[in-house]
Amino acid sequence: MYPDLMEHEEELMALFNLRYTAEGLIEAQSYNTLLGLHLAGLYRSLFEVLANPDKRGRLLKLAGLSEEEFKKIDPLRAWIEVSLDYLAKADKDSLKLLSAVVEKLSGKRPEESVSWEEIGRAAGVSDLAASARTLYVFFLLPYKSSSYVYARECPLLLDAYSDLRAKLKELSR
Repeated sequence: MYPDLMEHEEELMALFNLRYTAEGLIEAQSYNTLLGLHLAGLYRSLFEVLANPDKRGRLLKLAGLSEEEFKKIDPLRAWIEVSLDYLAKADKDSLKLLSAVVEKLSGKRPEESVSWEEIGRAAGVSDLAASARTLYVFFLLPYKSSSYVYARECPLLLDAYSDLRAKLKELSR
């Protein structure tokens, strides 16, 4: 999404003391330079705002952007797209679990939930806990409860990401 920056990815990673983990996540190489950790926290906080329909709407209104205009620069959208592509190659079970979450929570109000047990049965993954943790770490499902998943915790349920839900469905097969 940001080709000008990606041309210098290695230099930027070194500058901010970041590296990719074996799972494809970005982490600080050491705690001597905290800027990398702060940047990761900043993105996570921004993603939380963008995943909340009310806050997202207020932010877009302040910026004077429609959803269609924002689609071109939405960092959460870019993150979800990259994450889906990566997990399609590296961890298909996590995508199956995410697909089951989306299916079970579609049409529910933000405060409604589905149990992990029910989602696990629908997904049929080999290690439910590991797949759920992957989705949490990748911010594809930042859940709070070990028993339930709430609709408000699934960014893919936003109308703005309907095309990404279709992509998920295709990739999780």
